Amino acid sequence: MLKALKKNLWSVICAFWTLVVALFWTAMRVIWSGISKVIADAFGVGDPTAFLLNLPLYICIFLWGVFAFAVVALVFLPDKKWAKITLTAVLGVFTIASIVVVVMGAIDYLYFILPKFGMSLLVSLGIVMFALLLFFPPVKNCKLCITLKCVCVALAILLGVFGGFGVTIGSYFTHGAVVYAVEDDYQIVFSTNHSATAWVEIVGEKYYDLFAGSMKSNDTVHKIVVPQDKLDQAKSYTICAEKMNYRGPFGGFKGKIISKNYTFRPADSSDGLVYYVMSDVHHARKGAVATANAVENLDFLVILGDSVGMMDYYDDVQFSNVLAHDVTKGQMPVVYARGNHEIKGAYAEELHKYVGSKNGSFYYWFTLGDVFGITLDLGEDHDDDWWEYYGTAQFEKYHEEQTLFLQELLATKPYQNYNYTLVACHIPIQFVNSRKNHTEVKADWTDLLNQIGVDLAVYGHQHDLYPFLAGQDTMYNAKGKLEYNSQFKGEQGKTYGGYLTDYNFDGFIVGRRGTTQTDDVGAFNRRDHIGMAVKVDFANGTQTCWYLNSKGETVAVYNPFVEGPAQTEFVLNLK
Repeated sequence: MLKALKKNLWSVICAFWTLVVALFWTAMRVIWSGISKVIADAFGVGDPTAFLLNLPLYICIFLWGVFAFAVVALVFLPDKKWAKITLTAVLGVFTIASIVVVVMGAIDYLYFILPKFGMSLLVSLGIVMFALLLFFPPVKNCKLCITLKCVCVALAILLGVFGGFGVTIGSYFTHGAVVYAVEDDYQIVFSTNHSATAWVEIVGEKYYDLFAGSMKSNDTVHKIVVPQDKLDQAKSYTICAEKMNYRGPFGGFKGKIISKNYTFRPADSSDGLVYYVMSDVHHARKGAVATANAVENLDFLVILGDSVGMMDYYDDVQFSNVLAHDVTKGQMPVVYARGNHEIKGAYAEELHKYVGSKNGSFYYWFTLGDVFGITLDLGEDHDDDWWEYYGTAQFEKYHEEQTLFLQELLATKPYQNYNYTLVACHIPIQFVNSRKNHTEVKADWTDLLNQIGVDLAVYGHQHDLYPFLAGQDTMYNAKGKLEYNSQFKGEQGKTYGGYLTDYNFDGFIVGRRGTTQTDDVGAFNRRDHIGMAVKVDFANGTQTCWYLNSKGETVAVYNPFVEGPAQTEFVLNLK
């Protein structure tokens, strides 16, 4: 075998090289649409045609065809120079093409690409090693080889059976409890390693995870609704789950009951409020949690979406729960607003089960102590006909639903019973960027929120730290373009193509990677993150907002479109 390997070394290298290139290109599918757009722009095409949109897929199929040819050449054409030359030429071209793609923009997405590539390569090599051991043992009739073959086959069968029947060993909680505020309820979310029935106990009363009257037992994530006043008064709760090994037509087999106790601190408005807002974490768990933990006497946490880059795996859809539990330990409320990156990926349609939501949507009102909150969801950051969505975006009707929702709030005025009104939305409502997306709905929502009398609106999405303060003299040039603060941009008269809506309430874009307002931080930096802390003083009718980084430092921030120095805190009057 070793002699044959040495004799056909270049054919072996070509086969392995082809596998690496094909796997890497497949792992890059997260940016295939970007590749299509770059190619379209290079040829002067506006929106990519159907052919250009599918071109990366065609290339992927071609590369796997090349891999199949490389394997055939290794087995049946080991001495053919033309096969080796052809493979070398093709692989050289696509290796260079992959490098060019990475350099031209994919480098920011390598933290998606490399784990998928590495895992698929390891699995592929494992399959190759298993096949070699099974069909080409190093020593014929070797007892050790026969034993290894039998063990490998047995393990493969065992893993197949366990995987096919969903068998797991033991019963435990994989993700701790997170308490989401939705309307006047809490939605308590936790997960188990195996499908299970689940419930929450509060002072001896049980609240179940139900579907149409029956206890759900075919899922590992559990969302249980409990009345806010019950948990606020009890200040403790217990999560419980019972493993469901088999649920048959006339009976079933269950495992042991597992449980965990939590203390709970409801938002207490009697001495004011303190809350922290994080956005656009994009996997930077360490930095985001460190920043939130630097805020003292926290009453509740707000997560404004884009916790990850896409919902491709189970760990992605759980990531906001991981962040929330790291900060709150299940002991205080959390408010969740969906980001546009959470609309992308295989698990995007499952997200509503894992976080705070209402009827499968991500807009709703909520209450926390003396706070009346409104969570809104603009969805994607382009209009519905944007080429990148492949015809899947239908957000105009979703926006209309939320406009009616705000109109109903304005008509019934439930917020008048509370002393503080908070709005949470991933994409800024008060800010229209240079692409001019969602202009009409942002204008409509601004008008409605003006009438409601919002104390503060918090946003993410832009990866910037921008205040939008009511009554300030925002600068526009003669052409109607926003003019930057000269100290912020370091250049007099520099403009931005977007504009601000006609708002009369205060708002902030709150989150970005880094330690300052303007530093440049790479995609692999998981330790540096900035969010916003807010302290509400009801006695004096003020709220103080400040940006905080993961070092526990207050960040000085310029108002980008208002001339003036950077500020370390913003003291604002309540409505």
